[in-house]
Amino acid sequence: MPAYALAFLLALPFALPSFPSRHGGRAAARNFQRCAGVQAAVAALTVLAATLTFVFPAGARAGESTVPGISATAGLDGVLPPQDGIVLPQNPVSGATAALPPTMARIRERGRIVLGYRQSAPPFSYVDTHDRPIGLAWSLCQRVAAALRRELAMPSLTITPVRVIEQMRAPLVKADAIDIDCAPSTVTAARSRQVAFSLPYYASSVRLMVRRGSGIASLDDMRGLRLVVVQGTTAERLVRARQARVGFQLLMARDYDDAFRMLRAYRAQAFALDEVLLEGQRVTAKTPERFEVVGPALSDQPESYALVLPRDDPAFKARVDAALAHVFDSGEMARLQHEWFQSPLPPYGHNLQLAPTPEVVALWAAGARLDAASGAETPGAAEHDASLPTGAPHAAGS
Repeated sequence: MPAYALAFLLALPFALPSFPSRHGGRAAARNFQRCAGVQAAVAALTVLAATLTFVFPAGARAGESTVPGISATAGLDGVLPPQDGIVLPQNPVSGATAALPPTMARIRERGRIVLGYRQSAPPFSYVDTHDRPIGLAWSLCQRVAAALRRELAMPSLTITPVRVIEQMRAPLVKADAIDIDCAPSTVTAARSRQVAFSLPYYASSVRLMVRRGSGIASLDDMRGLRLVVVQGTTAERLVRARQARVGFQLLMARDYDDAFRMLRAYRAQAFALDEVLLEGQRVTAKTPERFEVVGPALSDQPESYALVLPRDDPAFKARVDAALAHVFDSGEMARLQHEWFQSPLPPYGHNLQLAPTPEVVALWAAGARLDAASGAETPGAAEHDASLPTGAPHAAGS
């Protein structure tokens, strides 16, 4: 802006009349208000002109950058356009991290692995008296984490446990909020469209738990009665397919504890879930003798359990599968089975007394063959549950 124009604007507010005319009354007041308004407007324009003149160089207002080599049209999102054929990354990472699969790279960058668990799914995934995750699935995840720690050469790699409910399992894995869900998750085609599954490690069939002496021996005895399932489980899908034919009322529970609570409180006459999970609920109750698992299986064959993984990271799945194959091939899986299914269940002290079924043994044998084919070394006995430091658990989706 020319200097004479700037001087004119600076002087203009003071040249305007500051007082109303000699005529008094309301007209004088209105005249005073108009003058004051004009003065304020001109003063604002003056400040703006001075700012444009002294703060922003003329080149910048013409679309030229005041920083050499960077266009003034750089995006507002912080992504700069290429300069001389070079694209500058916003978050540069080390070459070692960039070469890793996405999930492994994320684990390395934050220095911890995030594992999902259940509050009450004994003997697979539940908490002890100190609110720490335990169970067969959790033990398997510990061994997977130990294998990842060795590959990443990160002795200080820690575990962050995150409590998950069934309905939030897939969303949390898809959002990268958890790296592995360590729970008794049934492998289904519908779920496989959202997440990936590890090698299967167990198998079970859906049955009913009822009060002992109720007279209910199968689903066909539920006409006119109330049946509870946990929302999002395979049990829900199986009983819905039979609801119209049998004629029972279907109740939805948030988690296993909630469903069993409804059965104990007589709000439901039966609870449908995988047999092994029903036994886990029963033996951990204060009065396990009051309940029993009844009826034939609701599915034609046992359904497999696996750890839940990110769907679009096959290289990470291969690493998880290799770690599980080591467990199957080394005989460690048989020891874990005995610890969680044929010994007093901590902290309750009850024994499930469940030997592995032929279907379960076949799953372990198939996994062991994968390990034998890879020729990888079996982890040493020192790689156990306590081999990794664990962070304080916190809730997600519950």
